[in-house]
Amino acid sequence: MKAANYRARGRRFLITPLFCLILAAVANADQKPILSLVIDDLGYSLSKGQAAIDLEGDHTYAIIPDATYSKRLASLANEMDKETILHLPLQSSSVLAAREPNALNESMNEDQLVVNLHTMLAEMPNIKGINNHMGSHLTEIDYFMRPIMDSIRSYNSNLYFLDSLTTPRSVAQHVALNSGLDSISRDVFLDNDYSNVESIRLQFHIWLRKAQEQGFAIAIGHPHSPTIEFLANNLPEVEKSFDFMSVSKLIEVINLSSEAFSWRENLTQLQKDLHQ
Repeated sequence: MKAANYRARGRRFLITPLFCLILAAVANADQKPILSLVIDDLGYSLSKGQAAIDLEGDHTYAIIPDATYSKRLASLANEMDKETILHLPLQSSSVLAAREPNALNESMNEDQLVVNLHTMLAEMPNIKGINNHMGSHLTEIDYFMRPIMDSIRSYNSNLYFLDSLTTPRSVAQHVALNSGLDSISRDVFLDNDYSNVESIRLQFHIWLRKAQEQGFAIAIGHPHSPTIEFLANNLPEVEKSFDFMSVSKLIEVINLSSEAFSWRENLTQLQKDLHQ
């Protein structure tokens, strides 16, 4: 597995295979791997959004700010005790990509970025975090991401940032960590080819394999009918061997595991000092 940086309670840890073994032990006595599922792009369709929220399990729902059904779906998710996050529109590198009217973009100065971001955050009072909607251009630019992450922290330091990794050159997670936010990144996109069920199936099994290897894995899907139907049919069977966990709860587990890892490091050093 690839190593990844993660900040827990002000300290940064390197997630390694050994760390993941500790994570599995702390997370669950049965040592089941953890699956976090995020459904993006909620707000455009009421029926598709409801179908996504109805999926069994502790999942996370990323809601587009100011879309037609955003507030209604956010209320429904909250009533059903489902985790919601702000699906933050950011500038794409593709000129062909659909652009949200409220998307943060490189033509904005720092004050505009902060005001627009805080306006979107205020529309979603019950969120636990933020992830990026598109953003393959803006998330590559450190000096744009810094004021965004700093303003998230100033607005509510308890929010986390999930890097959707719409580009492999994203600096979003790194900048979020340096700003003092909890941050993590997705492992798999389930439905880049949502019209092909076999493609969804392949990505689904990659998600499961990554969770088995790492102790946890985060997948992002969308409220397309083939995706939601596939998940509704397959998630119940998977639950026998995996634990479903919202992103915020996964972060809590990683924080606990980080503390355990740090405690073991300190104990080992103490033992070395005593034997010198």
